[in-house]
Amino acid sequence: MERIRVLVAEDEQAVREALVDLLSSDAAIEVVGSAKDTDEAIQMATDFKPDVALVDVKMPGGGGARAAREIRANSPQTHVVALSAYEDRRTVLEMLRAGVVGYVVKGTSADEILRTVRRSLRGQGSLSVEVTADVIHELVALLDHSEALSRELQELDRTKSELIQIVSHELFTPMTTIQGFAMLVSEQGEALQVDEVRDLADGVIRASDRLKRLVGNLDAAARLDRAGVEVATRPMAARDLVLRVLSEFPRFQGRIVTDDPLEQPEVRLWADLELGARALIVVVENALAFSGEDGLVEISVQPIEGDVRMTVSDHGAGVPEELRDRIFDAFTQTDASITRSHEGLGIGLFLARRIMRAHGGDLTYAPRPGGGSSFVLSFPGFGVPAVEALEA
Repeated sequence: MERIRVLVAEDEQAVREALVDLLSSDAAIEVVGSAKDTDEAIQMATDFKPDVALVDVKMPGGGGARAAREIRANSPQTHVVALSAYEDRRTVLEMLRAGVVGYVVKGTSADEILRTVRRSLRGQGSLSVEVTADVIHELVALLDHSEALSRELQELDRTKSELIQIVSHELFTPMTTIQGFAMLVSEQGEALQVDEVRDLADGVIRASDRLKRLVGNLDAAARLDRAGVEVATRPMAARDLVLRVLSEFPRFQGRIVTDDPLEQPEVRLWADLELGARALIVVVENALAFSGEDGLVEISVQPIEGDVRMTVSDHGAGVPEELRDRIFDAFTQTDASITRSHEGLGIGLFLARRIMRAHGGDLTYAPRPGGGSSFVLSFPGFGVPAVEALEA
């Protein structure tokens, strides 16, 4: 019968010799080596490739945790059992994380040590009864945490698939418009009237603008993921941010009404120009989409209570009350049907609020008096006076 080959690693000579004698007394076990410190244990395990390594937790040279990790790396078939005078939670968990399959407390009966060696060879875990209940509870908590992470990963995978489907659909629509124009010009270019060409070109411009904003939103989301929750802000005039946003909507200048930020050069705020503008672009685009063909969108700038608040108001139907708590969630649409008339990924307001909070500000919603919606982007003000001073 082939015997179990065991390595003993223990820095106390008397204990080491006692363990060797105990294991050698079992006809099914062969002691292939005994080491007095961590380095010697690692070297012997590499040379002899034992079936089981019985390793002291507090040996010189790095201790049992280092020994366990390197023995498993150099001799993967070796099962490591920890031997310790300590039964506290920290020590037990450290060894379990290092990959031991058993944990034996010194003073355990000879029969229990032999049973642990046999069980470890079969890959069966074993903990001494002296190990406290707290350790078991923490192991259960770690298992629960692991399962929770697994569920989160599954949800992220589902969300990724959903995002890919939505992005594909939203990109496909303007691309189809552009492709259709190109095919029509290619096949019937000479027969087209000037007005027809102008209308087709106008459709291509709208589709191109839509593509540009979609790509901008995706780029902003990726940038936030790379940069973490903080963005590199700097002081700037509120008017610069508003003018940057207006430049994104040249075709809608007649529909976007501002309180003329050029008259407020002294209103300054902290912002990242590209990300801050992206948040405002998302909100303005949303307002235009829900205001009908000729509905006005109003942008106002107000310094108050140390913030600079940019309010974007539309004259649309407003947000249904049952959706107001969810409009800033990813993939939320006020009209989620397949026949909806408004384009969008359903991540715009989610992204805009995330950008604002990364600025140390916020994005909030309120019904507009008289109908429609108002979204308020609050930027940290730079040199903005207190509300009392403004009212004086």
